[in-house]
Amino acid sequence: MADLGNTETARRLYETAGALADIFGARAAAHEAAGTFPYENYDDLRRSGYHLATVPEKYGGWGANVADVTRAQARLGEGCASTALVVAMQLVQVARIRRAGWPQARLDGVLSGIVEKGYLINTTASEPATGSPSRGGIPTTTATPTGEGYEITGRKTYSTGAPVLHYFIVSAAIPGPEGAKPQVSNFLVERDQPGVSIETTWNSLSLRLCGNDDVVLERVRLDKAALLSSAQKATPQDVAYSAAWGLPVAAVYFGIGRAASKYAAQYARDRKPNSLDKSIAELAHIQEKAGRMELALLEAENTLFAVADLAASGEADRNPSRMTALVGAAKLLATNRAMEAIDLAMRIAGSASLSMETPLQRYYRDARAGLGNPPLDDVSTLNLGKLALGLL
Repeated sequence: MADLGNTETARRLYETAGALADIFGARAAAHEAAGTFPYENYDDLRRSGYHLATVPEKYGGWGANVADVTRAQARLGEGCASTALVVAMQLVQVARIRRAGWPQARLDGVLSGIVEKGYLINTTASEPATGSPSRGGIPTTTATPTGEGYEITGRKTYSTGAPVLHYFIVSAAIPGPEGAKPQVSNFLVERDQPGVSIETTWNSLSLRLCGNDDVVLERVRLDKAALLSSAQKATPQDVAYSAAWGLPVAAVYFGIGRAASKYAAQYARDRKPNSLDKSIAELAHIQEKAGRMELALLEAENTLFAVADLAASGEADRNPSRMTALVGAAKLLATNRAMEAIDLAMRIAGSASLSMETPLQRYYRDARAGLGNPPLDDVSTLNLGKLALGLL
């Protein structure tokens, strides 16, 4: 069990994550085989209240900080990584919107919907023409001003958790004068508004159960209060704060690696071929692989949780450049070391690891998705190099 400190909130959150992980993990294989979305996971999630982890206590949530959530998400990721990623997006977005400067009435309404109705929220920014939003592409989704507000039309891809989301934070371009660059802004769109539909498109090797479907927006009419942000540049502190809240996402991938390690260790203890009078766990080459597997995970774990603790202490406001660079390093290690650990786990299990009857093949597939979550590896290493050189 991770070092949780002394807070009761952290311990309850971690224990809840563990209980949910065991339930979700037991269902994952059947849903993958049937090609179905695990809606019941989200019923369990709401009953547990875990989806309220980052909602402030005054609204009825847990008020958990980024360190608490990162540790809990690492445990949840050991179960069904697809569901854990959707949950991570929920917790992260709630934390971010609390600092995003939304109109108070709009913020109160969204948080009330999450607490009282179990609504889930996520951003939807990716598009076929733009690639990763972190690379700065201009959305092809447009928000045309009207007398009452805006009319939005477009298609968003990789909308994680789309089958169960109610709130969508949609990036769109507001056309400017002839020849001027459009203004990119975020808008709050609700699932039940006319013109909003979900098209089932997700058919991926990794995270098959996370519902990264397309959100289609056909002339969706919004009032002026739906505009959440303008082109005003965020402060370095705000950027660092937002980056720090990416740690619970990175934790999901670390959790996959930890799950693979646990499975491989149990497999090695149980596996007793008739060519041996003992389990393969007692063989030196298996112990050496297990040692390297644990070494990879320890490097990732210690960095991930140390950076999360630093973020919880307010480093984003004290030293935003350092915070952003360290978050990238933690994410890079969490994903890449998890993949290393999974590879070693599969070497311990041998050909059995490729069987669809074991979870190792799912861990292998799911962990690869972490490479596509921002910050991307090249950005992370570049920022870390600049920090080391005193250029940040």
